[in-house]
Amino acid sequence: MTKPLESSTQLVDDLFVIDASKSNADGMSFRPALRPGAPLLRRDATHLQVGTSPGIVIPDRPGLVDLLRLLDGARDVDRLVTIVRTTIPELTIPVADVLAELRAAGVVFDATRWSGAGRRGLDAEARHADFGGDDPDQLRRRPPYAVAVHSDAGSSRLATIVQSVLADAGIGNVDAHDPDLLVIVSCGEPSRAVFEQPVRLGLDHLPVVIDEDRVRIGPLVRPGLTPCVSCHDLHRADWDRAWPALLHQLGRHTVTMTPPAIDAATTHAAALEVTVEVLAHADGRPNRTLGRCLVVGPAHDDRTTWPLAFHHACTCDLLRAA
Repeated sequence: MTKPLESSTQLVDDLFVIDASKSNADGMSFRPALRPGAPLLRRDATHLQVGTSPGIVIPDRPGLVDLLRLLDGARDVDRLVTIVRTTIPELTIPVADVLAELRAAGVVFDATRWSGAGRRGLDAEARHADFGGDDPDQLRRRPPYAVAVHSDAGSSRLATIVQSVLADAGIGNVDAHDPDLLVIVSCGEPSRAVFEQPVRLGLDHLPVVIDEDRVRIGPLVRPGLTPCVSCHDLHRADWDRAWPALLHQLGRHTVTMTPPAIDAATTHAAALEVTVEVLAHADGRPNRTLGRCLVVGPAHDDRTTWPLAFHHACTCDLLRAA
Protein backbone atom coordinates (compact mmCIF):
# COMPACT_ATOMS: atom_id res chain seq x y z
CA MET A 1 0.00 0.00 0.00
CA THR A 2 2.87 2.39 0.72
CA LYS A 3 6.02 3.34 -1.11
CA PRO A 4 8.82 5.83 -0.43
CA LEU A 5 8.42 9.40 -1.60
CA GLU A 6 11.71 11.29 -1.81
CA SER A 7 13.57 10.76 1.49
CA SER A 8 11.35 12.36 4.09
CA THR A 9 7.77 11.23 3.51
CA GLN A 10 5.68 8.20 2.73
CA LEU A 11 3.15 8.24 -0.11
CA VAL A 12 -0.07 6.26 0.12
CA ASP A 13 -1.27 6.61 -3.46
CA ASP A 14 -3.95 3.88 -3.60
CA LEU A 15 -5.55 4.76 -0.28
CA PHE A 16 -9.13 4.78 -1.46
CA VAL A 17 -9.08 1.68 -3.65
CA ILE A 18 -11.52 -0.20 -1.43
CA ASP A 19 -11.39 -3.99 -1.31
CA ALA A 20 -15.00 -5.11 -1.02
CA SER A 21 -13.93 -8.48 0.35
CA LYS A 22 -12.10 -6.91 3.28
CA SER A 23 -13.71 -7.56 6.64
CA ASN A 24 -14.19 -4.54 8.85
CA ALA A 25 -15.85 -6.15 11.84
CA ASP A 26 -14.50 -3.61 14.32
CA GLY A 27 -14.90 -0.65 11.99
CA MET A 28 -17.87 0.78 13.87
CA SER A 29 -16.56 0.18 17.40
CA PHE A 30 -13.61 2.52 17.67
CA ARG A 31 -13.16 6.26 18.19
CA PRO A 32 -10.94 7.50 15.36
CA ALA A 33 -8.14 9.92 16.19
CA LEU A 34 -5.63 11.48 13.84
CA ARG A 35 -2.04 10.27 14.22
CA PRO A 36 -0.91 11.48 17.69
CA GLY A 37 0.95 14.76 17.64
CA ALA A 38 0.88 14.95 13.82
CA PRO A 39 -0.35 18.12 12.10
CA LEU A 40 -2.66 17.90 9.10
CA LEU A 41 -0.97 19.76 6.22
CA ARG A 42 -1.61 20.40 2.54
CA ARG A 43 1.35 19.19 0.50
CA ASP A 44 0.14 20.31 -2.92
CA ALA A 45 -3.08 20.67 -4.91
CA THR A 46 -3.81 16.95 -4.89
CA HIS A 47 -2.13 15.59 -1.75
CA LEU A 48 -2.37 16.01 2.01
CA GLN A 49 0.37 15.22 4.51
CA VAL A 50 -0.11 14.01 8.07
CA GLY A 51 2.91 14.61 10.29
CA THR A 52 6.46 15.66 9.55
CA SER A 53 8.60 12.89 11.03
CA PRO A 54 8.76 11.88 8.28
CA GLY A 55 5.09 12.33 7.39
CA ILE A 56 2.51 10.29 5.52
CA VAL A 57 1.25 11.67 2.21
CA ILE A 58 -2.27 10.74 1.12
CA PRO A 59 -4.25 11.71 -1.99
CA ASP A 60 -6.86 14.36 -1.37
CA ARG A 61 -10.46 14.00 -2.42
CA PRO A 62 -13.63 16.04 -1.86
CA GLY A 63 -14.59 16.16 1.80
CA LEU A 64 -11.49 14.37 3.14
CA VAL A 65 -9.96 17.39 4.90
CA ASP A 66 -13.23 18.12 6.69
CA LEU A 67 -13.47 14.48 7.79
CA LEU A 68 -9.88 14.43 9.07
CA ARG A 69 -10.53 17.56 11.12
CA LEU A 70 -13.31 15.70 12.93
CA LEU A 71 -11.02 12.89 14.08
CA ASP A 72 -10.31 14.02 17.63
CA GLY A 73 -10.83 10.66 19.35
CA ALA A 74 -14.03 11.82 21.05
CA ARG A 75 -16.54 10.64 18.43
CA ASP A 76 -17.21 7.05 17.48
CA VAL A 77 -17.81 5.97 13.90
CA ASP A 78 -21.61 6.07 14.20
CA ARG A 79 -21.45 9.70 15.31
CA LEU A 80 -19.05 10.57 12.49
CA VAL A 81 -21.35 8.95 9.92
CA THR A 82 -24.22 11.12 11.13
CA ILE A 83 -22.14 14.30 10.99
CA VAL A 84 -20.72 13.53 7.55
CA ARG A 85 -24.17 12.77 6.15
CA THR A 86 -25.39 16.29 7.02
CA THR A 87 -22.25 18.43 6.78
CA ILE A 88 -19.89 16.76 4.27
CA PRO A 89 -22.14 15.49 1.45
CA GLU A 90 -19.26 15.66 -1.04
CA LEU A 91 -17.59 12.68 0.70
CA THR A 92 -19.11 9.84 -1.33
CA ILE A 93 -17.08 6.88 -0.03
CA PRO A 94 -18.54 5.28 3.11
CA VAL A 95 -16.94 6.74 6.24
CA ALA A 96 -16.15 3.32 7.72
CA ASP A 97 -14.23 2.33 4.56
CA VAL A 98 -12.24 5.56 4.51
CA LEU A 99 -11.35 5.15 8.19
CA ALA A 100 -10.33 1.52 7.70
CA GLU A 101 -7.87 2.52 4.98
CA LEU A 102 -6.55 5.47 6.96
CA ARG A 103 -6.07 3.25 9.97
CA ALA A 104 -4.18 0.66 7.93
CA ALA A 105 -1.92 3.42 6.61
CA GLY A 106 -1.09 4.68 10.12
CA VAL A 107 -2.94 7.96 9.65
CA VAL A 108 -5.75 7.11 12.09
CA PHE A 109 -5.57 5.43 15.51
CA ASP A 110 -8.20 4.03 17.85
CA ALA A 111 -8.60 6.35 20.85
CA THR A 112 -10.46 3.67 22.82
CA ARG A 113 -7.04 2.05 23.32
CA TRP A 114 -5.79 5.19 25.07
CA SER A 115 -8.39 5.52 27.79
CA GLY A 116 -10.70 3.46 29.94
CA ALA A 117 -11.26 2.39 33.50
CA GLY A 118 -7.95 0.56 33.74
CA ARG A 119 -5.90 3.35 32.17
CA ARG A 120 -7.20 6.55 33.78
CA GLY A 121 -4.49 9.19 33.89
CA LEU A 122 -2.35 7.17 31.48
CA ASP A 123 -3.48 8.72 28.20
CA ALA A 124 -0.02 9.91 27.18
CA GLU A 125 1.56 6.60 28.16
CA ALA A 126 -1.11 4.69 26.23
CA ARG A 127 -0.67 6.85 23.12
CA HIS A 128 3.06 6.22 23.26
CA ALA A 129 2.60 2.47 23.61
CA ASP A 130 0.01 2.27 20.82
CA PHE A 131 2.07 4.51 18.53
CA GLY A 132 5.09 2.25 19.01
CA GLY A 133 3.12 -0.92 18.29
CA ASP A 134 2.84 -2.10 21.91
CA ASP A 135 -0.35 -3.07 23.70
CA PRO A 136 -1.63 -0.24 25.94
CA ASP A 137 -3.38 -2.87 28.08
CA GLN A 138 -0.04 -3.63 29.74
CA LEU A 139 -0.41 -0.26 31.49
CA ARG A 140 -3.29 -1.60 33.58
CA ARG A 141 -0.69 -2.85 36.06
CA ARG A 142 0.51 0.64 36.93
CA PRO A 143 -2.28 2.23 39.03
CA PRO A 144 -2.31 -0.59 41.63
CA TYR A 145 1.47 -1.08 41.48
CA ALA A 146 3.33 0.06 44.61
CA VAL A 147 6.94 1.14 44.87
CA ALA A 148 8.98 2.46 47.78
CA VAL A 149 12.00 4.68 47.16
CA HIS A 150 14.34 4.87 50.16
CA SER A 151 17.26 7.31 50.12
CA ASP A 152 19.83 8.95 52.36
CA ALA A 153 20.66 12.66 52.64
CA GLY A 154 23.13 12.65 49.75
CA SER A 155 20.79 10.90 47.32
CA SER A 156 17.48 12.56 48.18
CA ARG A 157 17.48 14.74 45.05
CA LEU A 158 17.87 11.73 42.75
CA ALA A 159 15.15 9.86 44.67
CA THR A 160 12.77 12.82 44.42
CA ILE A 161 13.19 13.03 40.64
CA VAL A 162 12.55 9.29 40.32
CA GLN A 163 9.35 9.56 42.35
CA SER A 164 8.16 12.53 40.28
CA VAL A 165 8.65 10.77 36.94
CA LEU A 166 7.02 7.59 38.25
CA ALA A 167 3.98 9.59 39.30
CA ASP A 168 3.81 11.16 35.84
CA ALA A 169 3.98 7.66 34.34
CA GLY A 170 0.91 6.53 36.27
CA ILE A 171 2.44 4.77 39.27
CA GLY A 172 -0.15 5.65 41.88
CA ASN A 173 1.79 4.71 45.01
CA VAL A 174 5.43 5.86 45.14
CA ASP A 175 5.84 5.65 48.93
CA ALA A 176 4.33 2.28 49.77
CA HIS A 177 4.68 0.42 53.07
CA ASP A 178 4.20 -2.94 51.36
CA PRO A 179 5.73 -2.35 47.91
CA ASP A 180 6.01 -4.54 44.86
CA LEU A 181 9.52 -3.13 44.42
CA LEU A 182 11.89 -1.41 46.84
CA VAL A 183 14.36 1.06 45.31
CA ILE A 184 17.31 1.69 47.63
CA VAL A 185 19.15 4.89 46.66
CA SER A 186 22.37 5.85 48.43
CA CYS A 187 25.25 8.28 48.14
CA GLY A 188 28.22 5.95 48.23
CA GLU A 189 28.01 2.21 48.74
CA PRO A 190 25.45 1.53 51.49
CA SER A 191 25.87 -0.75 54.42
CA ARG A 192 24.97 -4.25 53.31
CA ALA A 193 22.64 -4.51 56.29
CA VAL A 194 20.04 -2.51 54.33
CA PHE A 195 19.57 -5.46 51.98
CA GLU A 196 19.03 -8.07 54.68
CA GLN A 197 15.35 -7.40 55.31
CA PRO A 198 14.20 -7.34 51.66
CA VAL A 199 16.08 -10.58 51.07
CA ARG A 200 14.50 -12.14 54.16
CA LEU A 201 11.03 -10.96 53.09
CA GLY A 202 11.49 -12.07 49.49
CA LEU A 203 10.96 -8.48 48.34
CA ASP A 204 12.23 -7.46 44.90
CA HIS A 205 14.71 -4.60 45.29
CA LEU A 206 16.87 -2.37 43.13
CA PRO A 207 20.09 -0.79 44.46
CA VAL A 208 20.98 2.65 43.06
CA VAL A 209 24.37 3.96 44.15
CA ILE A 210 25.77 7.44 43.51
CA ASP A 211 29.45 6.60 43.22
CA GLU A 212 31.67 9.70 42.93
CA ASP A 213 30.84 11.02 39.42
CA ARG A 214 28.45 8.30 38.23
CA VAL A 215 25.42 6.27 39.26
CA ARG A 216 25.30 2.49 39.36
CA ILE A 217 21.88 0.92 38.91
CA GLY A 218 21.42 -2.73 39.78
CA PRO A 219 21.46 -5.54 40.03
CA LEU A 220 17.69 -5.76 40.36
CA VAL A 221 17.27 -8.59 42.84
CA ARG A 222 14.42 -11.06 42.92
CA PRO A 223 15.43 -13.06 46.00
CA GLY A 224 16.19 -16.67 45.22
CA LEU A 225 15.68 -16.14 41.50
CA THR A 226 18.40 -13.72 40.35
CA PRO A 227 21.95 -12.80 41.39
CA CYS A 228 21.99 -10.55 44.45
CA VAL A 229 24.17 -7.84 45.98
CA SER A 230 26.14 -10.50 47.85
CA CYS A 231 26.92 -12.15 44.50
CA HIS A 232 28.18 -8.75 43.36
CA ASP A 233 30.42 -8.48 46.45
CA LEU A 234 31.77 -12.01 46.14
CA HIS A 235 32.65 -11.51 42.48
CA ARG A 236 34.45 -8.28 43.40
CA ALA A 237 36.30 -10.03 46.21
CA ASP A 238 37.57 -12.54 43.64
CA TRP A 239 39.67 -9.80 42.03
CA ASP A 240 39.95 -7.32 44.92
CA ARG A 241 41.23 -9.14 47.99
CA ALA A 242 40.62 -6.14 50.24
CA TRP A 243 36.90 -5.90 49.40
CA PRO A 244 35.72 -8.11 52.33
CA ALA A 245 37.49 -5.76 54.73
CA LEU A 246 36.03 -2.69 53.03
CA LEU A 247 32.52 -4.12 53.15
CA HIS A 248 32.39 -3.83 56.94
CA GLN A 249 33.12 -0.10 56.70
CA LEU A 250 30.48 0.79 54.13
CA GLY A 251 27.83 3.27 55.20
CA ARG A 252 29.82 4.58 58.17
CA HIS A 253 31.60 7.56 56.69
CA THR A 254 28.96 9.32 54.61
CA VAL A 255 28.86 12.30 57.00
CA THR A 256 32.50 13.09 56.24
CA MET A 257 32.28 12.58 52.50
CA THR A 258 32.57 15.49 50.09
CA PRO A 259 29.37 15.66 48.00
CA PRO A 260 29.61 13.59 44.80
CA ALA A 261 30.77 15.08 41.50
CA ILE A 262 27.54 14.41 39.64
CA ASP A 263 25.90 17.28 37.77
CA ALA A 264 22.22 18.00 37.20
CA ALA A 265 22.07 16.50 33.70
CA THR A 266 23.61 13.21 34.85
CA THR A 267 21.34 13.14 37.90
CA HIS A 268 18.27 13.45 35.67
CA ALA A 269 19.65 10.92 33.18
CA ALA A 270 20.19 8.41 35.98
CA ALA A 271 16.72 9.09 37.37
CA LEU A 272 15.22 8.31 33.97
CA GLU A 273 17.14 5.03 33.74
CA VAL A 274 15.93 4.06 37.22
CA THR A 275 12.38 4.97 36.18
CA VAL A 276 12.65 2.77 33.08
CA GLU A 277 13.64 -0.17 35.27
CA VAL A 278 10.77 0.40 37.70
CA LEU A 279 8.22 0.74 34.87
CA ALA A 280 9.47 -2.45 33.23
CA HIS A 281 9.00 -4.24 36.55
CA ALA A 282 5.52 -2.73 36.92
CA ASP A 283 4.47 -3.64 33.37
CA GLY A 284 5.82 -7.18 33.53
CA ARG A 285 8.44 -6.50 30.86
CA PRO A 286 12.07 -7.74 30.98
CA ASN A 287 14.44 -5.68 33.11
CA ARG A 288 17.89 -4.76 31.82
CA THR A 289 19.31 -4.94 35.35
CA LEU A 290 18.33 -8.52 36.12
CA GLY A 291 21.74 -10.15 36.38
CA ARG A 292 23.37 -6.95 35.17
CA CYS A 293 24.55 -3.55 36.39
CA LEU A 294 24.05 -0.32 34.48
CA VAL A 295 26.20 2.73 35.13
CA VAL A 296 25.25 6.29 34.09
CA GLY A 297 28.03 8.86 33.93
CA PRO A 298 30.30 10.70 34.24
CA ALA A 299 28.59 12.50 31.33
CA HIS A 300 24.81 12.36 31.08
CA ASP A 301 25.01 10.22 27.91
CA ASP A 302 27.66 7.79 29.14
CA ARG A 303 26.41 4.23 29.73
CA THR A 304 28.36 1.18 30.87
CA THR A 305 26.95 -2.26 31.60
CA TRP A 306 28.34 -5.54 32.80
CA PRO A 307 26.76 -8.93 33.52
CA LEU A 308 26.48 -10.38 37.00
CA ALA A 309 26.19 -14.12 37.48
CA PHE A 310 25.26 -16.13 40.55
CA HIS A 311 28.34 -16.68 42.71
CA HIS A 312 28.88 -20.27 43.76
CA ALA A 313 29.67 -19.20 47.34
CA CYS A 314 26.54 -17.08 47.80
CA THR A 315 23.61 -18.42 49.77
CA CYS A 316 21.19 -17.13 47.11
CA ASP A 317 22.70 -19.61 44.68
CA LEU A 318 21.94 -22.36 47.19
CA LEU A 319 18.32 -21.12 47.38
CA ARG A 320 18.12 -21.20 43.60
CA ALA A 321 19.32 -24.78 43.51
CA ALA A 322 17.01 -25.95 46.30
